[in-house]
Amino acid sequence: MRGNSKASHNEVGAMPALTQVPTTVTLSAEQFEKLYLSPMMHRQPTLAKNLGNPTPLGIGAFVLTATPLACCLMSWRGAGGGGAAFTGVLVLFGGLLLVLSCILEFILGNTFSSVVFGHLGAFCLAFGASMTPAFNSAAPYSPDGTDTLAGLHSPGFVNTFAFFFLFMALLMLIYSVCATRTNLVFVLIFASLILVFSLLAAAYWKLGLEDAVMGNRLTVGAGAALFVATMLGFYLLTAQLLDSVGFPLSLPIGDLSGAWNRSRRQ
Repeated sequence: MRGNSKASHNEVGAMPALTQVPTTVTLSAEQFEKLYLSPMMHRQPTLAKNLGNPTPLGIGAFVLTATPLACCLMSWRGAGGGGAAFTGVLVLFGGLLLVLSCILEFILGNTFSSVVFGHLGAFCLAFGASMTPAFNSAAPYSPDGTDTLAGLHSPGFVNTFAFFFLFMALLMLIYSVCATRTNLVFVLIFASLILVFSLLAAAYWKLGLEDAVMGNRLTVGAGAALFVATMLGFYLLTAQLLDSVGFPLSLPIGDLSGAWNRSRRQ
């Protein structure tokens, strides 16, 4: 019995010593704004120290939905149909994950990123729903009142839906101004999206006038601008994920948190 007791004691003594591992990490203002894409107006929220960061989820949902749509708008590899092939992607991938990211950002108290993800997610859901026959949004514009595909290309539908793109461009303008409190890459993404929605509105109005040549050119231009926005989004996503795993390489994103001389509330 004594031998067994001694062996057990030696085994315990051979175990590595316990070390204290920090369970929370306090971020600097620059790190917080890079990871959450929201100005750090107060001290780092308690929930942000204990919960995961949903911002890369929203950025990833945006780029993986918008990039193939951009290729479609530019008619690469014979793609077309105005993005109708991506109806499921818009609703079940982009819309779903962006709205989920919006809710999680809201819980963490990140107002700006919550609003951005919420509006982009709702746009994906609305755009996908407009191309879904069950919602009957385009069919009434068709000659027989029942053909969704014909309705999507009718002058009445495109002239009407163009206003949605126009005011989305206005919303992106507001976002781009607010993003000057975060980083340069985020500002450039919104600047590209302003061009995307403006060109789409112009394209729809040209198509409504049955000017297919100019309408298609404007659509291709919108696709090119969207492709630029998504490449910037992929860069921002990579920068955030590298920082989230403590990778030794940190990609610069052009921190703008000090661009405006506004004192932070404690």
